[in-house]
Amino acid sequence: MTNETKVQRKKGQPTNGKSDLDRLKEMTEEEIENNAKDDEDLPLQSDDDLKRFKRVVPKKD
Repeated sequence: MTNETKVQRKKGQPTNGKSDLDRLKEMTEEEIENNAKDDEDLPLQSDDDLKRFKRVVPKKD
């Protein structure tokens, strides 16, 4: 058993997220990076971590 989590949604289907997109659009790259560094729930990935990621291409319906 793997620890993979797969989430599927169709193109155009709403995500029902809670992100404040207007606030995000106003943030600078520096602010975004600093917020990401301070996020204890999802630590930033190292370059070595990113190299191990696999691209996933969704199946066409």
